[in-house]
Amino acid sequence: MKTNEFYLPILDKVTIYNYSLYKCPFEIDFSSKLNIIYGTNGVGKSTLLMIILFSIIGPYKGTTKTQLRLEKRRDSRPLYYPDFFKDRMITVSEEALVISEFHVNKSAYKVSHSLYDGSLLEVVVNGIPLSGIIGKYKDFENKYFKKTDESYKQYLIYKYQESLSKTTLLPGGINTLINMLQDVMLFDEDRSLTFWNAELQEIIIGKYIVDSSVYEAFCEQKLNTKAAESAYKKASETHNFMLKFLQKEKDRLKKEGLDTNNMDLTIELNTLKNDIEKIKEKICEERKNYERKNSELLRLANKEEKLKEKNLELDEKWYNNILPNNYNNYYKKFSHKMLSDVCPICGNKHIFDIKTEQCIMCEEKLHLEQNVDVFKLDIERKDNSNALTKIRNEIDLLKNDIKNITDSISLFREQISKKQERINKILVYLNPDDVNSVDEQRLQQAQKDRDDKLKILNSAKLKEKKLREKIEDGLAVNFDVFRKLFIQYAVSFYGNESTINLKLPLSDIGGIEDDNILKDLMINFVLNDKVRNDYYMLSESQRIFTDFAFRFSILTNYHKQSFFICETPDSTLDMFHEENAVNTFEDYVNKGNSLIITANARKSNLIFNLYKAFSEKDVNVIDLTEKSAYSLNNHFNFYSYFQEEN
Repeated sequence: MKTNEFYLPILDKVTIYNYSLYKCPFEIDFSSKLNIIYGTNGVGKSTLLMIILFSIIGPYKGTTKTQLRLEKRRDSRPLYYPDFFKDRMITVSEEALVISEFHVNKSAYKVSHSLYDGSLLEVVVNGIPLSGIIGKYKDFENKYFKKTDESYKQYLIYKYQESLSKTTLLPGGINTLINMLQDVMLFDEDRSLTFWNAELQEIIIGKYIVDSSVYEAFCEQKLNTKAAESAYKKASETHNFMLKFLQKEKDRLKKEGLDTNNMDLTIELNTLKNDIEKIKEKICEERKNYERKNSELLRLANKEEKLKEKNLELDEKWYNNILPNNYNNYYKKFSHKMLSDVCPICGNKHIFDIKTEQCIMCEEKLHLEQNVDVFKLDIERKDNSNALTKIRNEIDLLKNDIKNITDSISLFREQISKKQERINKILVYLNPDDVNSVDEQRLQQAQKDRDDKLKILNSAKLKEKKLREKIEDGLAVNFDVFRKLFIQYAVSFYGNESTINLKLPLSDIGGIEDDNILKDLMINFVLNDKVRNDYYMLSESQRIFTDFAFRFSILTNYHKQSFFICETPDSTLDMFHEENAVNTFEDYVNKGNSLIITANARKSNLIFNLYKAFSEKDVNVIDLTEKSAYSLNNHFNFYSYFQEEN
C-alpha cells in the first residue's frame, strides 16, 4: 500500500492589503493545530475562507471538465467570475491584494494575488522569484486549453502550477490539488458531500488507491470510447437515412413518372443548369455585400466599445468628483433601476424623482464636491452618450441590412434546391441506370463508413475493459488499509455502539457491452450491516460524519501533513454528537494536521470544548469582530464570548 508519498500546502501566514471589507493590513499567522475564525453574521467569515484558498490556488472552483461535442473534445476548468472579490469590497481599490505564505514538503512559497482583478502577481519559491507573464487566469485558461501555440507556458500562472505539481507529487498534478482544496480540504456552509458524489469519489479514489498512471489512461480511454461511440452513431444514422430515402425515392418515381408529351427534357435540363449558375452568381454578390456590411459592423462595434469605455470613465469621474464617497456606491447601485422606474428593493414599478443634489433615499440635500468643472464634464458626458446612441442606431441599421442579405441568400438557395430536384427527376428519366449506380455507390460507401466506425468502437471498448480490469485489481489489493482508517474515524464520530464498514461494489467482468464499474459509486458505506448507497438513508449529522471520515482518511493516509477547513461545524449537531466530533477533530490534529473552523457568536459546546482541548499556544483566534469593517460598534469579541461560555 502506498502511503504518505504525496504532499499538500501547509499554511503559515496570510496577509491582506487594501481590502476594505477588513481593517488592513490584516495578518493571520496560522497555528499548526487549531485556528478559529470567529464573528457575527455578515462580517466576512466565508469570504475570508475563500480568500485563503484563492491565495494558494487561484480562482478555481472545480477541476477539469471535459465535454464531447461533434466528436471533438473540449476541456475547461471552472473559474469564479473575475470581479468575485472586487464586488465584496466596500470601497474598491486596485491595490487590494493577498499574500499567502505556505510550505509544501521542504519548499517555502510566498504567493501574491490581486483581489481587484484576480491576477497572479508574484511567486517566490525558497527565496527565488519565478519569472513569467503576469496575467489573468481566464486569459491563461483559454490559451492553455486551446493550445494553438505554447504561449501559455510564458505565463507566471503556468510556472507556478508546474512548480506546485512537482513539489506536491500529487497524481494528476495541479488538477488533483484543485480538487483536494475545493472538495476534500474545504467543508463549507453549502454542505456539499464528497462521499456521495460519484464523479468526485472516482477522481479521488482513482488517483490515490489505484496506480495513478493506469487511472489517467483509463479516463483518457473512456473519452476515446465515448468519441468512437458518437462517431459510430452518426455514421449509422447516415446509412439508415440513405437506405430509407433511396427506397422511398424509387417508390415515388414509379408512381409519379414524368410528363414528356410537350417538353424537350434535354433543353429544360440545360435551362435549369443555366438558371442555377445565374443564381449562384447572385449569391456570390450577396456574400460580398455581406462581407462589406459585416466588416463595417465590426468597425462600428469596436467604436461602440470605446465609447462605452469612455462613458464608464466619465461616469466614474462624475460620481467620484460630484457625489460624496460613501453615498457614491449606493447611488451607482440603485440609481439605474430607479431611473427605469423600478424599485431596486422590491422590484415593483414606481416613479422616482431623482435629483443630483438630493439623496435618492431620504431626499435630504447632499454636500456636492466641486473640485472639477461640473458643467464641462456634464457636456462631455452628454456628447459621448449622443455619439454612442448614434453608433448604436447605425449598428441596428447594419444588422437589419445583414438580415435582409441572409434572407435573400436563403431564398436563392431554396430556388436552387427546387431546380436541382427537377434536374434529378429528369436525370432519373433520361439515365435511370447511371443514377441508380451512383446512389448504390453512395449507399455502399455509407455502409463501409458505418462498419469502420463500429470496428473502432469495439476496439476502444476492449481497451477500456482491459484498463478497467487493472483498476479492479488495484482496488482489491490496496483498499484494505484505507478501509480500516475510515472505520476508525467513522466509529469515532458515530460512537462505539455502531458497526461500520466499507465495501467495493466490484462487478463481474462480462462482455464489452458491460456497464463501466466506475459509472456508479466505487465505494459503498455500510452502517449497522445495511448498505447506505444513498445519503437520504442517513440523518444530516450521519451524512456529515461519513463524509468527514472519508475526507480525513484521504488526508491522513496519503499525506504527511494537511489542513482541513470547516464552516460552523456545530450548526447541525446535537450535544452528544458534538462531543464525538470534538474527539475526532482532536485526533485529526494530533496526527500532525491543522484545523481551521469558523464560529458564530452563539453558545456552542463544540467550539468551547475544542478550544479547551489544546494549550493556548496551539490555538490561534482570528476575531473578525475586531477586524471586519461590518462589525457592530458594541462587538462581542471571542474572549468575552468564551468567558460567557465558561
